Amino acid sequence: MNVTGIFAEKGFHVFEAEPKTHQGTKIIRIWMVVADHRQAYIYRKTVHGLELIAHATAEGKQIESVDDYIFAPQSLNTHDHKNAKKDEPHHSDLAFTRRLAEWLDVAEREQSFDHLVLVAAPQVLGDMRLTLSKHVKQRIWRELDKNLTGMSLHELQERLSDIL
Repeated sequence: MNVTGIFAEKGFHVFEAEPKTHQGTKIIRIWMVVADHRQAYIYRKTVHGLELIAHATAEGKQIESVDDYIFAPQSLNTHDHKNAKKDEPHHSDLAFTRRLAEWLDVAEREQSFDHLVLVAAPQVLGDMRLTLSKHVKQRIWRELDKNLTGMSLHELQERLSDIL
């Protein structure tokens, strides 16, 4: 799994210096994972809306170690994507979902988020439910069974404003 964005560059503790409370009330750190079988966008909720903090794909250069706040990589680029139908799941797609679940488990152990919102097509959401650790499952706040990976940040914020 290839991860880009602020977490790939700076690790899970990048936001630690931010205030933990506002006017005496604890600030709840909410992450949103918008995924399909081949990629996931990870956002965090801020006072200004959603902020993209990571993009994970099943292809590309692999993150190399747990020291990068990521698990050891395994190549997921075993599927011939040129000849596959767009929505056709494959064993490498399931491997990507498992790797994403492992990444979220590391993030949970590092206490990077308090609540999690999962947005994925029904099949992907089902695969995620099977692979997420019990600790990550306990932090799931909301789920939406829609494939929204093709939406812009602005469209996504408008579409999901009622659940955030």
